[in-house]
Amino acid sequence: MTVPTLTQLRTENQALSQALDRANTTIRYMKVALAVLTGTIAAFVAHLVVDALGGSPLASVGAGSSAFVVVTGLVFTIQEKIKRP
Repeated sequence: MTVPTLTQLRTENQALSQALDRANTTIRYMKVALAVLTGTIAAFVAHLVVDALGGSPLASVGAGSSAFVVVTGLVFTIQEKIKRP
């Protein structure tokens, strides 16, 4: 059985740390993408609902914009409260 040297352990630890940093960066990008896509879906749904109820085009756009901002902010808040990287 071979015992790893201190230099080998340090090299392996550094490589693992770099891999973990890359994974955390990818997770952050995915969280932003999830929030934006969720907000976009909410905006489309709000726009369609107001339009189907006979609202003016300006009201439909306003409802969609408001829904996008609120839902995206809510997703970011929930992600922050979960405390995931």
